[in-house]
Amino acid sequence: MAIRTPEGQIVFPVKDTHTLIQAAGYLKHVHGSTRSEMVFFRGESKLYPNLPPTAFRGITTKRAESSAVQRINKAISQFSRPLNSTAAYAHEALLQHYGLKTTWIDLVDNIWVALWFACHNARAAGPCSEYLHFERRIPRIDATGKVYILLIAADAAAPDPTRPGLYIGANTELIDLRIAAPSVFVRPHAQHGILMRMKGNHTQRPLEYGAQIRGILEIDLADALEWLGNSTALSTHSLFPPPAYDNGYNTLLQAGFQGAKNVGCISHIGA
Repeated sequence: MAIRTPEGQIVFPVKDTHTLIQAAGYLKHVHGSTRSEMVFFRGESKLYPNLPPTAFRGITTKRAESSAVQRINKAISQFSRPLNSTAAYAHEALLQHYGLKTTWIDLVDNIWVALWFACHNARAAGPCSEYLHFERRIPRIDATGKVYILLIAADAAAPDPTRPGLYIGANTELIDLRIAAPSVFVRPHAQHGILMRMKGNHTQRPLEYGAQIRGILEIDLADALEWLGNSTALSTHSLFPPPAYDNGYNTLLQAGFQGAKNVGCISHIGA
């Protein structure tokens, strides 16, 4: 039986893989056929009251938002050389995928990848949290014992013909980095990576994107781990290919960008 969160989001408990696929398919079908929305997945280890992009976390004023956007743009400008083969409209989203704090949020169009992220906790260290590794959650000691798959919608119905991989609707922008960025950047392909952000008005966008959540699937952590198994295709090494395999990642690491707490950095992933 579905329940509602205090924020009004609908949560669907899921007990088996068939129901997982059917529930996700139902929400994709209903919103795709009645609202012309594309629905994608985001895995979470717990439920949060809102859904801000990393650049806007902890921000409550428009002035602070403006400052955050200025920091992002300044950071992006320092990657002109490693991104010279990538169209400018994809730069911010691509850097978000590799660790910077931007106005985009990460989604995937593979439910098993979303489930993997929900079953792991990210641990960071270093002056700007540049050293990152993922720990598999353990049911017997986990605080919640649950995982969550958020179904998040973008309202664009057709791609922008002048900017491949970019979909712009009345309320959202969506980018598929597998199309928008060259394949020397392997991580977006490994993760089936999609990014979305809300548009807002001409000068500022909303500080959080919870309005785009169309449903939440709740799964027992023990069940989710059993469904994933121990496949090497769903491992840190596969989902975050090291720079020896991801040439684009290697060029970003060598760009000399120092990073900062409020703008992020190119993450060093421990596999």
